[in-house]
Amino acid sequence: MSAQIHVPASEQGLVRVFALSMPSEEVSERVKTVEETFALLGPDGPLDNAHIALFEVADIQEIGLTEYLVEGGDVTEETIGTDQAKLNSLDGWVMVVYSRAFGQKAMTLTPIPEMTLIGTYGQHRTDWQAKENIESDSAKPYSAPPETVKKKPSDAAMSGRVATLVLLVLAVFTAVFIWIAG
Repeated sequence: MSAQIHVPASEQGLVRVFALSMPSEEVSERVKTVEETFALLGPDGPLDNAHIALFEVADIQEIGLTEYLVEGGDVTEETIGTDQAKLNSLDGWVMVVYSRAFGQKAMTLTPIPEMTLIGTYGQHRTDWQAKENIESDSAKPYSAPPETVKKKPSDAAMSGRVATLVLLVLAVFTAVFIWIAG
């Protein structure tokens, strides 16, 4: 029985590379559908096939598996480290499984005996930390000017508004009276 691989629900940004030790004809015969591809991993839940790649290393021999992972899979060279020679010496079939294939669900994989986990590698992550401190006064907390409180209009201002309104009503009344009379 193969060793189980536990994937936590919170896993993000990892890439697992498996080598498949069986002849090409057997792989072609055994893997005809997406479900049969998933069966190689023995997951205890559904996988997203958009984030799993099964291919022959010969198909990417021009760039090599390491470069495929770095350029195509956004894997950091630092996480590959000493596995670079091992990855580039692989031949036959490999399966590349990205964390997104698990849909942020905890899962246990029980790969078939012919599958060997070569390694788990980290992808580039965005560094959200500020690179420098901002020294501007406007960047300091509570540095905004206090909100101005709108004052209530004075009694004199209110009296002026009322007088203006009365004069407008009288002007309209007078215009209407002249128009009717004329």
